[in-house]
Amino acid sequence: MTHRRSVALVALVSAILAVVFVARSTAGPDKIVFPAGWKDHVLYTTVDRYDSKQYRELYASTQAAVDAMKAGRPLPDGTVLTLVQYKAQVDAAGAPVKGANDRFVKGDLVAFTVMEKRAGWGTEYPAEWRNGEWEYAAFNAAGVLNDKANYKGCFECHKPHEQMDYVISLAAIRAVGAAAASATPKPDVSIMGFAFGPTKVTVDAGKPVTWVNGDESPHQIAITGTKARSPILTKGQSHAMTFASAGTYEYMCGLHPNMKGTVEVK
Repeated sequence: MTHRRSVALVALVSAILAVVFVARSTAGPDKIVFPAGWKDHVLYTTVDRYDSKQYRELYASTQAAVDAMKAGRPLPDGTVLTLVQYKAQVDAAGAPVKGANDRFVKGDLVAFTVMEKRAGWGTEYPAEWRNGEWEYAAFNAAGVLNDKANYKGCFECHKPHEQMDYVISLAAIRAVGAAAASATPKPDVSIMGFAFGPTKVTVDAGKPVTWVNGDESPHQIAITGTKARSPILTKGQSHAMTFASAGTYEYMCGLHPNMKGTVEVK
């Protein structure tokens, strides 16, 4: 081999390695391969979504990941969590049909949302919305990647939950500190069917407002325009907030931003 050919070959190999390195280090949903074997993964919780009329199943790729959730430990490297979305079956009036267990009856498969954790992932993201070593990907019912999904929204939604390894559904499986029914306080605002009721309450300054979650799904009280957030509330759990100054305080669910409410403080 001539010197010129040798140099050319080295340059070609270097170029190929550079392309491979860039491809592997570039952030984005294309890092995640659709989990074709999701049906063999561990089903760890289900959710009825009243706001979108969906029935959802959540799977973890290993029992070790579920065990880590229950123990409050970070999930293992290589964990894949798959959220499977189905339309809820509805009656003639458009209301979701419930089965004998009082839960939604699942209909057609709609889509998948996947989060995967790998050592070294996430370094490309700015600190203000990096989710550790997690990446997110959305797929349609056929398993085709949706490259138009709002992936930044995934990071922003999960970012406040760093203490739970960014896994929002961890709260449901652990149900940390779940109150006994007899100890549940009388709510000022009930959370039922993915809605706050009433949507507006009026209190005197210095008096607490108590929310009680009656949904199977976890929720979180987040005061708009501030960093004030409740812990994630699982079914039966409550949280009270006190507002020292008069004014109107808008809030939403930190997990489901379409849920909104108002506290008027006099």
